[in-house]
Order: sequence, then structure tokens, then C-alpha cells
Amino acid sequence: MAIINYLTTIEFGAGALTTLPEQLTALDITRPLIVSDRGLEQTGLVARIAALCPDASPVFLDVPTNPTEAAAKAALAVYKEKACDGLVAAGGGSPIDLAKGVALMATHAGPLEEYAAIYGGVSRVGSVAPLIAIPTTAGTGSEVGRAALITLDDGRKLGFISAHLIPARAICDPELTLGLPPWLTAATGLDGFSHCVETLLSPRF
Repeated sequence: MAIINYLTTIEFGAGALTTLPEQLTALDITRPLIVSDRGLEQTGLVARIAALCPDASPVFLDVPTNPTEAAAKAALAVYKEKACDGLVAAGGGSPIDLAKGVALMATHAGPLEEYAAIYGGVSRVGSVAPLIAIPTTAGTGSEVGRAALITLDDGRKLGFISAHLIPARAICDPELTLGLPPWLTAATGLDGFSHCVETLLSPRF
């Protein structure tokens, strides 16, 4: 395994998932809300993650394909009810972006819309609840990204952008991608590849 210090601290390598307890301790998270989806639950991964978290850590699995404000509010209700002090998000971009929304809403007052980039929200976003991201696909890069895309209750899909939204830790364990369906492996691999090509060819630095 290797530690990468880039926009955040990344534990990378086969078996890196086992470092989750260390990451929780480093961030002083004693009761995380685990955010994932029903598909990953069926693979047994959510149970593996829960076993590495403190006892009775709550789990939120109702994550839509595209994260919504309604789902973020539902997850936030669990976060508050269970007195959580951080989040662990596992999956593709949807669970990770949803967890970013919860981390933001748990620490900021007012409507979520106020923090959207298009409405000048970038400067309004301060420190958020600590988040550990565990990607299970190759493509989105949300585990090291400063943005989250969330569809509001009125149907608008808005971007929320801030360095504070970069997960405090990322655990990138290649073994977690091995159980994906072949089509999803191909699609997310091409997504990751396209990000690299886009960066290489961009006229902006």
C-alpha cells in the first residue's frame, strides 16, 4: 500500500480498506454515518465497512442514481438522530456526492440552494463534517474532487464547489472494483481515461 498526499490524504493499494479504523481515529470520528447503496449492500461490502467502524454505526442506503436534495435531507435526519460526527461514503460518485451534501448541510444553516456555485455559494462554504470516501469504481474521481452535483427538490441539478468538500481521507482499494459488472468496469474505466485526456488537452492550467 502507499500513501498519496495530493488534494487529500489517499490510502492506495490492495487491502487498503483495512486502514479505515486508522482513518476514523485520525479524524476523531467516533460515530460515522455510512452512506452507500443497495447494490453494494448485496455484494457484502457495506457489511465489511460496518465491521471496521465503531459498533452500531448507522447506515444510509437510499441513494438515487443521481443524488437529490430529498435523499440528502433523509440521510441528514439519520445523521442527526444518531448523533453522528462524520461520514464514510462507499460506492461511485452518487454516494460520495450525497455524503458531501450531508457533510455540508450538517454544518451550515439555511437552504441547500444558497451554497450552489451558480448563486455565489463557493465563498459561503466553510468547514464541513469530516468525510472518508471509499470509491468502488474507477471513473468519477469524486473522492478527490471539490464538487458535488445534487438535484434540488424543484428539479434543478446544481453544482456545489469548495475545497472544503474534498473528502478528508480517501481509501482507494483496487480490490473493491473487482466485483463490478463488466459493462460498469468498462464505462467507469473510460470515464477515468477521459478525465486524463481532458486534462492533457485542456488549454487551461
